[in-house]
Amino acid sequence: MNLEQLRLARSLYYQFFGDLFVFSFSKQHLDSLHRCLDVMKENLFDENLLDSFDLLLQNSQKNLELFFKEYEELFLSLKSAIPMTFSYLEEGFENSKALLCVREILSKSILRRNEMKFKESEDNIGFCFLLMSEFLKLKEDDLAKELFQKLIHQNIDEFITLILEHKKAYLYKEIAKILATFIEFERSCFDLGKVLKTTSKKVQNDLSRSEILRRETNKKRRMSAKS
Repeated sequence: MNLEQLRLARSLYYQFFGDLFVFSFSKQHLDSLHRCLDVMKENLFDENLLDSFDLLLQNSQKNLELFFKEYEELFLSLKSAIPMTFSYLEEGFENSKALLCVREILSKSILRRNEMKFKESEDNIGFCFLLMSEFLKLKEDDLAKELFQKLIHQNIDEFITLILEHKKAYLYKEIAKILATFIEFERSCFDLGKVLKTTSKKVQNDLSRSEILRRETNKKRRMSAKS
């Protein structure tokens, strides 16, 4: 695989993750999921992911509704929703400096969020993955590195862990495994090391940061449901 093929393969991976963490578009945007998985399987970054790809391929061929149902249980459930923005992952509340960071990076490119189709904010994890895909296609390497280094690199490990530890994660657990391996590959591409865990981020009253985020997310969703 030459450098251009590698760039396109990385872009495809980001597109794949973006589509699976964003559902403000029509469900038709996942019609090509099986074909995408098939191509990705032929461009593996780690042979240990074969079982994960096989499981996802089998289910994507049978019924795409399984992906949507699990997405709702993991990310939209009032009881145990996983935060979907880098603002929440980074600071524990929406519209924080992570959102401003993405908007600043976007301002340096020709790309803009289509507000009619994309309802989530720019710091939504799926949107950032789709943005990475577009930056790679456009050969905007500096912007891709800036977005990855400032947001994805710093916060994505916690997001992956929340999925892997979720009791209702099945298909998305395999997606998280693929994402974890891909992120390590991307870190090597951008010459970045593993993020060191810290116990000083958002830990209060003996609760883990993940638990705090979960409770705050549920509280916000309950308030929205009542209004």
